[in-house]
Amino acid sequence: MKSKAQHAKRLVIYLLFAFGFAWIPWILMNRFWGYEEWFCTSHYIFFANLTLYAPALANILTRLVTKEGFHDMKLRLRLKGHIPHYLTAWLLPISCALLGGLLVTAIYGRNNGNADGISGMGAAAAVLQAVFYAPLRAFLTFGEEFGWRGYMNDKMKPLFGTAGTVLIGGTIWGIWHAPLIVEGHNFGRDYAGYPYTGFLMMMLYCICLGTVLMWLTDHTGSVFPAVVFHAIVNFGAPTVFRLIARGVPQTAESSVLKEFIVPELPMVLFSILFLTLLLFRRKPVQKPI
Repeated sequence: MKSKAQHAKRLVIYLLFAFGFAWIPWILMNRFWGYEEWFCTSHYIFFANLTLYAPALANILTRLVTKEGFHDMKLRLRLKGHIPHYLTAWLLPISCALLGGLLVTAIYGRNNGNADGISGMGAAAAVLQAVFYAPLRAFLTFGEEFGWRGYMNDKMKPLFGTAGTVLIGGTIWGIWHAPLIVEGHNFGRDYAGYPYTGFLMMMLYCICLGTVLMWLTDHTGSVFPAVVFHAIVNFGAPTVFRLIARGVPQTAESSVLKEFIVPELPMVLFSILFLTLLLFRRKPVQKPI
């Protein structure tokens, strides 16, 4: 049985790799190329996508450096008996985006007419893209999930327990985005308390998402449901939200609340549900050999 000291050592080494392989290139590219140039255009898309694999590379290198080996990599699909988990990973982000869009529209109202100039056919195509094409971009989220859920969580749980892993792991995951948030990623720069409130919002967001992602991984023994969930959150759910909430009046005073807090309330409520499921999960009975 591994000691807590061994878990802590491997966790520290992993985090040094995960942050180093992402922060060093991000900071350098922000300094020499500029965030808008390397991240928001396709000019340096290879380097941008490569940095997303920093947590995955950290997983592999930590196992090599510590001689841990490559058992329990969570790389099997495990479809048998887990179709409901994959469906949850696929449909929950879309459902939360739909509910978030309806909530924002109910609170703030909407303008008359089609503010975004989207036809009915265009809206249908956008929904199909969000639901069916977004999961195909899972290769962009695999790097993070293979690292955070596939390695970091396993090292944290013996040290901090389930609730501690959700809170501390989500906080670390949020802080990992800091060099991008400073440059306006996710929240822009025109908000009160920039960039510190951006850091806080990202940490809270990652805690909520991390709760669901941890539940999916723990119940399937595979990172792939989490990879699918993460891909739809990044590339599908925003499209659904914008379609539902389009035409909502844009006001500077309420932009942060309206665009980043209210839309995520459904996901916050679901994260509380999944945390409850994690905390009260019945452990399998060990049968005598």
